[in-house]
Amino acid sequence: MTVLILTCEEDVTADMVVVHLNGHGVPVVRLDPADLTDGVSLSGEYVHGRFRGHLSTGGRLVSIGGLRSVWVRRPGVPAARAAQPSAWLAEEASQALYGMLRGSDARWMNHPDAARQARHKPWQLRLAQRCGLPVPATVITTFPRAAREFAERFPDLVVKPVSGAHPED
Repeated sequence: MTVLILTCEEDVTADMVVVHLNGHGVPVVRLDPADLTDGVSLSGEYVHGRFRGHLSTGGRLVSIGGLRSVWVRRPGVPAARAAQPSAWLAEEASQALYGMLRGSDARWMNHPDAARQARHKPWQLRLAQRCGLPVPATVITTFPRAAREFAERFPDLVVKPVSGAHPED
């Protein structure tokens, strides 16, 4: 059973994990979804109620049914390095890759659905509170007055976007 690591080329942490797994005799394949159609190939078929799929990268062919786990670390946008990248091609490649992988019995680390949900800061705060973790006074608002009043009550505050770093930051 093979471990599949989905990450970008420049991921030193993934490099170390690959070395460790190889040292323990665990088959591992690392690929960047950005290389789909240009270095990474994918094929799957549904015939008579059964699925059979394969990934090919670096001269290796891996059965999707033979995956024991999938680690979604820092994957690139699917097909981003294709000869003619486009939003349509990226969506097609994403649907094909992640759709086939979801059909496997592999365990996931950083499942895309869970990772997407975890990016919602208000949900994170509520979950942390329900788990008994201390949550600082927080306001999420589009009302300027509410922001000013909150800043007056809590002058030692940190201001952060709820979606992550601003693209121009």
